[in-house]
Amino acid sequence: MDDLSSSALTEIYYKMLLTRAFEEAAWQQYGLGKVHGTMHLCIGQEGVGIGAIAALRPDDYIVSTHRGHAHAIGKGQDVREMMAELLGKENGVCHGRGGSMHMADLSLGSLGANGVVSGGLPLSVGAGLALKLRQEDRVVLCFFGDGASNEGNFHESLNMASVWKLPVVFLCENNQYGMSMPLHRGMNAASIADRAVGYGIPGWQIDGMDVLAVYEAVQEAAEHARSQQGPVLINAVTYRYLGHSKSDQQLYRTKEEVEEWKHRDAIRRFEQHLIAQGVLTPAEIEALQARAEAAIEEAIAFGDAGPEPSIEGLTNDVYFVEPDVAADPGRIAPAWARATFGPSVPVNPPPGTREITYSEALREAMAQALANDAKVFLLGEDIGVYGGAFGVTKGLIEEFGPDRVRDTPISENAIIGAAVGSAVMGMRPVAEMQFMDFITLGMEQTVLQGAKIRYMFGGKATVPMVVRLPAGSGTGAAAQHCESLESWFLNVPGLKLVAPATPYDAKGMLLAAIAENNPVLFVENKLLYKSRGPVPVEPYVVPLGQAAVRRTGSAVTVVATSIMVTRALAAAETLAAESIELEVIDLRSLKPYDSATLIDSVRKTGRLLVVHEAPLMGGFGGEIAAMIAESPAFAYLEAPIVRLGGADVPIPYNPRLEKAAVPQVDDIVAAGRKLARTEI
Repeated sequence: MDDLSSSALTEIYYKMLLTRAFEEAAWQQYGLGKVHGTMHLCIGQEGVGIGAIAALRPDDYIVSTHRGHAHAIGKGQDVREMMAELLGKENGVCHGRGGSMHMADLSLGSLGANGVVSGGLPLSVGAGLALKLRQEDRVVLCFFGDGASNEGNFHESLNMASVWKLPVVFLCENNQYGMSMPLHRGMNAASIADRAVGYGIPGWQIDGMDVLAVYEAVQEAAEHARSQQGPVLINAVTYRYLGHSKSDQQLYRTKEEVEEWKHRDAIRRFEQHLIAQGVLTPAEIEALQARAEAAIEEAIAFGDAGPEPSIEGLTNDVYFVEPDVAADPGRIAPAWARATFGPSVPVNPPPGTREITYSEALREAMAQALANDAKVFLLGEDIGVYGGAFGVTKGLIEEFGPDRVRDTPISENAIIGAAVGSAVMGMRPVAEMQFMDFITLGMEQTVLQGAKIRYMFGGKATVPMVVRLPAGSGTGAAAQHCESLESWFLNVPGLKLVAPATPYDAKGMLLAAIAENNPVLFVENKLLYKSRGPVPVEPYVVPLGQAAVRRTGSAVTVVATSIMVTRALAAAETLAAESIELEVIDLRSLKPYDSATLIDSVRKTGRLLVVHEAPLMGGFGGEIAAMIAESPAFAYLEAPIVRLGGADVPIPYNPRLEKAAVPQVDDIVAAGRKLARTEI
């Protein structure tokens, strides 16, 4: 420890004292009924968090866990704001939105605590990837518990970080219990460190009750990662003296076991070392203890005096809200993405515009984003030389190289996690799932991380990422490759969801999605890839949340998205011969969606038909029907609202059955005819 001065050693000791004092006070505040929910205390484990962070440079990053108070204090977070957060106050570090499990301060390099076991591991991969792409001389220290080493995230993340040689140190705070499950019952490997060999990276086991041993190991690992040699896995064996959480009665271990570990207490051992080395005297030890206690008393007073968050601010920071266009038009999208039309974008391109396919329009959008913004990169399975499962990214790796058109292992949750983590770091990733069905393998990182990070961190983070999702039936790929799952995500605050139907919208909306400072799910119906239409050469953005009236009519309003727009327009042509004029509205964006255009149309026609490919039950049509029923348009309805959706079956293989499973043109014709004639 020759590199540690007396002042540095004293600071480590003080932060360990401060952590314990904070958590003991938090325990008391909970007992007084002032802390809502629960908390996970690290009393006994202080040596790992404080020792590890002390070994980093100030500009390095950490990813924390639900048991992360030591990590926050180690990184320099204000204990007053931390205590206020526990008390749910507006002056808390996350404005009372996150609580104990979600403390974050990105200004200090803390990418946040995480309430999902193993949830931070893929985020650390994304953060490490951002550092590598930007060629920054920094590392990411990712904390996780022993229980997390049995999660898929652990294995996907270590493999991906190893393959890409990312500057990440994976540090297991091995307190030997995954909640109540003892380590030896959860794995057969002798040590978590032994699992490193499967990923071709160093794996070390250390005494987590020895703060200097932790410091030394993390310092070495950080330099290994910093020198572009790739990640390191450290298994720090430690112990928590209290239960998993406040409700834990600790029936799974004996009092004797706990007391035995207390004899090895990291604070007391370090204290004795400092006295023996002449770094501190007993009187100085007492003074530091008193200082820590005084700091926590001040923190409690700060939290008690803090205001309650206002109800009016309940929905703040769910999304990043773009500035007003008139006030600052340059902030809505990069200038290069507004080159063609500026702030006013027509529903249809000018006459005489060249025609390309939907697939080519997507490729052109990604190429222009890559060429004009160094923060943009692509990642996904087989998107490089192969060109993606449907050839959409073909040729981009030759133009922009393998770093920015990045093939990934088959690891869907890690792919989306890497996108989320890099987005929080300021990059603009575009991730591809080979099929929309496969986002089910990445739901944790999509729903529990990407969608929620901004809100639970009190607005301190943005997540500007796009996930491309080839969806829909008609390709004969059967039940696991043909689903339309968009309705699932309507119930997830924090996500935006779009489904363009034309090549023009495909390009403009993808560029708009890439320019967004929110996570966007971009649904691409596979049957549209070969469709052709006019698309300007120059970059432009089609604003999200604006519907397009594709055909005007007076008899029935038909609301559709994606491939169903094409079928609705074909149905409208058929019915026009019967003097039934359908007004076809392409919603384009499902979240947010343009309710005003729909209301105006229904007030004109008095009839509404909603068409979507997903199964009828729980589909988007129900949301549209409810919105109209609750709007001024309801009084203008001359017939019941009709929903037309898929059958309540997995998509079958047989082509005849496959067509029968989702609405076809004839189905829309029949429904439109009945509705127009008030036969429903």
